[in-house]
Amino acid sequence: MSVDQTENLTTAIARGMSYPRLDINGNVNYNDLIDFLERMCHVFKWEKYERQTLGRVSKKTGKHGMLRWYAVILIQWIQGTGRSHIMNKAIEFKQNNPESGVKVNGKQERYNDSRDYRNIVIADTLEVIENAILFSISNYFLRFSNEYKRFHNVETFQNDWYEYVEYGTTNPLTILLQRSGFSRETSTYIRQHRDEYVVMTQGSEIKLRRSLLQSRNVGAARESADIQYNMPEIFVN
Repeated sequence: MSVDQTENLTTAIARGMSYPRLDINGNVNYNDLIDFLERMCHVFKWEKYERQTLGRVSKKTGKHGMLRWYAVILIQWIQGTGRSHIMNKAIEFKQNNPESGVKVNGKQERYNDSRDYRNIVIADTLEVIENAILFSISNYFLRFSNEYKRFHNVETFQNDWYEYVEYGTTNPLTILLQRSGFSRETSTYIRQHRDEYVVMTQGSEIKLRRSLLQSRNVGAARESADIQYNMPEIFVN
């Protein structure tokens, strides 16, 4: 980071800046997220350093239009929504708002729901997920989280949005499972069948039943066998 970005970040956190809060269902208010991203835009000077993406200003509205699009996809991503569903929602939005258009050979054209235009929407959405969410925003969240921990002198803290982006969920159990080596898909499966496979010890530790190794889900059984070999302590009879 540049010196001005570093100084801005430290000052913002010292003044109480923190990630937007989640509700009891693990969801975030869209406007709260936009407010936070706008503050991040100011802190990191995205209009200067990310002028074509995060800090891009719409000539029509004077607002950060791309940032608002990224926020929609970011919310879907941390809620555990799969890529295919995110792409389908993007196509559905274009179908309902054809005037929003797509770029064809550098020119903005009205969306007509043809196969070619659908492919453009799919490609654009995948690029946002990979480059804007999982690379750019993830890296800025990592910088924010590291400075937040340094300033508050903690090793971890609740509501760490860098983890939400990295693991693609706000669910603590799913994050714990992915940290242990399970894939995103298997972690979601185990969470959906937690009564069958997850136990809480008297010391409030989360453990997995060894019956998971014989799960009817072949992928879950295979991953569990590998993880048990390296981390046997997380399994109980």
